[in-house]
Amino acid sequence: MYSIVGADGADYGPVESATLVQWAREGRVVAKTTVLDHATGRRFLACDLAELAPIFDGTLVAAGRSDLGPSYRAAPPVMVEPILPPTTLRRRNRIVAGLLGVFLGAWGVHRFYLGYTSVGTAMLVLGLTGCGTVGTAVWGFVEGVLCLLGAMNDADGQPLING
Repeated sequence: MYSIVGADGADYGPVESATLVQWAREGRVVAKTTVLDHATGRRFLACDLAELAPIFDGTLVAAGRSDLGPSYRAAPPVMVEPILPPTTLRRRNRIVAGLLGVFLGAWGVHRFYLGYTSVGTAMLVLGLTGCGTVGTAVWGFVEGVLCLLGAMNDADGQPLING
């Protein structure tokens, strides 16, 4: 009798090995599913169970261990690199950011362009309410010059590009 740990973390079983084979064929049990053998109390991966190994291309993760019996074949460990989707970060222009900061910095437009929406919103509110129009204008002008000099990064941490 066996039980499995589902993707939701719940235990399913106890069931016979024939049921596990059926679940594997249906895709409900995958090679990395944790299986509990009620007879021994041992936990292992589904691909390490002799009855399920042919369904999972015969690759046995715990291969080579003598305590698992003769039905297990030796297989070299395989390192699998995760496939990550390509990231396309939007690169921002330092001249555009600088000019926005110099001319519209009182309202934080350059900060919105660079991806700093929280700071941009704060500058916009201060600039529109008149509470800090002069202060935000100076702040925006200074940051505009810093952008033109290439001394600022965008919100993704990327340096600003030329032209």
